[in-house]
Amino acid sequence: MHKIKNVIIALLMIIAAGLGGAKAYIDHRLHIELDKSIKSVADKVIVEYSEVGTDLLGSVIISNLHLTAPDYAPVHIDTITLYKAYQFYDRHSLPQQISIAIQGVHIPISDTAPPPPVLMSAFGYAPYYLSPRELRGLGYARINADMYLEVKLSENKAFLLGTVNAHAWGELMLSVDLNNVPAPANWKRAASQIQLAALACTYTNKGLVNQVFTRLAQRNKMTLNRFKQTLITKLKNDLRQARIRLDASILASLQQFIQTPQRLTIRLQPSPPIAINALFQVSPKRLGLKMTTLEHINDLD
Repeated sequence: MHKIKNVIIALLMIIAAGLGGAKAYIDHRLHIELDKSIKSVADKVIVEYSEVGTDLLGSVIISNLHLTAPDYAPVHIDTITLYKAYQFYDRHSLPQQISIAIQGVHIPISDTAPPPPVLMSAFGYAPYYLSPRELRGLGYARINADMYLEVKLSENKAFLLGTVNAHAWGELMLSVDLNNVPAPANWKRAASQIQLAALACTYTNKGLVNQVFTRLAQRNKMTLNRFKQTLITKLKNDLRQARIRLDASILASLQQFIQTPQRLTIRLQPSPPIAINALFQVSPKRLGLKMTTLEHINDLD
């Protein structure tokens, strides 16, 4: 019995050594391939990282990634995890499920106070513009966020689910249904093929909107209620003048979110589905545009 135990231990040690050697080789190859990819974009963005490797479940993990591009704030990411990366070995087909977690995204907010964008000024929205410096003054000196993306593919269809937890900035959830998703070899003409079947985007306010509205009201020497009502009135008038026809429930939801900013959901469900590159060429009605707030959802319950 003692000999059998020793044999089992020896076998386990050999297996562990083999796995360790294989992992070291894979990690080495990952370093080489990642460095090649970084060099290919070196003229556009500087990419630095401290480590890339795999775990026993086949995930690829990149640690301490730092991105620097001209005219943009530097971005630091604690870790990026691509789950079950071995599924990507076949470059001619996509796996049935893709999962990526991006943890610890840190983006500093600029300490500048640029003038309102030209279009905002042209359409009379300069009073509603908040500069990066003013955001810093409200305590929003940097964006800190965790992200998760899951993609499921089946029979030329794709379902994307993404979540962004930006903590004090709020939470964002996005779901997208796509049709006619081509194989990787045909991605160059994907925009003319892929169709949007459904989209839902939900923003949950964690205090940012309240502070922004309060600051803008003070800057424009208005009470908060007066500021909100002025904004609502301007939006309605601009939509009327632009002859953009929206369902009454959409305007009601938008007004409700401005009055009590908690959660806002925007949905698109074109019938039939519409090509991605034609989204901005059709009317909101053709897109099946709908909008709901937390209050409206509670009413339905």
